[in-house]
Amino acid sequence: MNKPAKIISILILSASVMAGCGNQGTTDSSPEGKAPAAPESVEASQAIILQSLDEIKWDKVKDPLIEDGMITKLKAAIAAFVSEDLDQFHAALSPTVKTEYDYLLDQPIKFTSIAKAVKENGRILIPVVGERLNKEEGDSPAKRYTFYFDKDKDGTWQIVSID
Repeated sequence: MNKPAKIISILILSASVMAGCGNQGTTDSSPEGKAPAAPESVEASQAIILQSLDEIKWDKVKDPLIEDGMITKLKAAIAAFVSEDLDQFHAALSPTVKTEYDYLLDQPIKFTSIAKAVKENGRILIPVVGERLNKEEGDSPAKRYTFYFDKDKDGTWQIVSID
């Protein structure tokens, strides 16, 4: 056999040996021989955890001062709180608010209910009740955020403040 044919034969043989040995080095390091969680199941369990932090019965919110557009904005803001998603949080708030309330996302809360809304100076104030998850000494476990809604120049309700 001539030299180029030997080189080609060696390359083909090497490639086939390498291909056959590709996955032989992996070991199962998961406990009790179970397969690691699939990404879909991890995402699903995270969604369950996030949903458990929003226990508000949205379909039971029947306050004459709270309009559907407000509920939509409030749901988005609460979802952002729960998932700690700043972009979603900013999208739920009025563009004039900017990053003024970003620090609130650092305080984990389990939201439980909506209290009675109040009208004040043309604004609608919607209290959202919850429980602190990081119970610090001296702090009450109960937490309440009041979302202030005001109409923009187009007449759309916007979250303009959170207290």
